[in-house]
Amino acid sequence: MNNEQLKNKLEEITNESGHSIRKEVAQEALDYTSENIADFFSDLLEYGCVSGMISILVYYADTHAFFNKHYAEIEELRYEQEEMLGHALTPNGDLMNWYTWFAFEETAQLLANELGLNI
Repeated sequence: MNNEQLKNKLEEITNESGHSIRKEVAQEALDYTSENIADFFSDLLEYGCVSGMISILVYYADTHAFFNKHYAEIEELRYEQEEMLGHALTPNGDLMNWYTWFAFEETAQLLANELGLNI
């Protein structure tokens, strides 16, 4: 997929009904300053939310609000990851913050795979 096709696909996702982490990831990818959308996924998956690149998830107040808004979806991602690994995840620090970053990054990886990005 070229950059324009990626942009169009991400815009379609942001226009889906309802609230989802997927929509939030797509919007952040569109808002990223790089001209190459694949750079967003590459940077996020290499450096993580801890890098501060996701402006909506920098402060605890923001990550806690995100966690509360997407709790059911985060729990589903946690469960799937634990099933795949065969053991419980081991979060560090603030639990809501950790699970928010985990869910955002995991959703970004799933979306990158769906878009055919080799990251």
